Amino acid sequence: MTMLPMMVNIRNKKVIVIGGGKIAAKRIESLLRFQPNITVVSPVLEERLHDLVKSDVIKHIARPFHKSDVQGTFLVIAATDDTAVNQRVKESCQTNQLINIVDDPANSSFHFPAIYEKNEITIAVTTSGISPMLAKNLRDEFAAIVDEMDPEYLLFLKEVRHLVKEGQFTKEQKRILLKECLEEWYHSNSIQRSIFMDKILDLYYHPQKNKR
Repeated sequence: MTMLPMMVNIRNKKVIVIGGGKIAAKRIESLLRFQPNITVVSPVLEERLHDLVKSDVIKHIARPFHKSDVQGTFLVIAATDDTAVNQRVKESCQTNQLINIVDDPANSSFHFPAIYEKNEITIAVTTSGISPMLAKNLRDEFAAIVDEMDPEYLLFLKEVRHLVKEGQFTKEQKRILLKECLEEWYHSNSIQRSIFMDKILDLYYHPQKNKR
């Protein structure tokens, strides 16, 4: 099944997790950094989830799944060890709800990618359930590239993009400037970055030069 890869803002969105075991805990821990409003429905909880409930990080409904549990939720995660229950969760969802079934990726509407975050760069790799191990290996390869990047270079790129977007530049000038700042000699050479930034600032504050 082909899926559209995209980044989604789930801050304060309602997320329901059916199941309180190790897999549910793993899914919840991967979601917490994005600050959703998570509720777990399960008669029992793994110790890690107990701690999160006690700290008011997540909510807990201590009972088996009810069909009404998924109403009004943005993301649904069926993470029990009972295939029949997971399927019932799937059948209870509306067609426009996003659902992940841990034991049935083919019938899920979204997958959990292997994620790496550093210095405002997010890497997410998925094999659509074919091989989570391969996804993790590929993520680690990309992560090694990011780890070698100078954080100051990333800040440089951020500032350049802001100035180019806000300045009175033509479409072609924007393309050229945004492409130029990606050249290898800017990656670790702060002097070259300063020279380039001075050029951008000069054009930014003196837009008449852009017309020459």
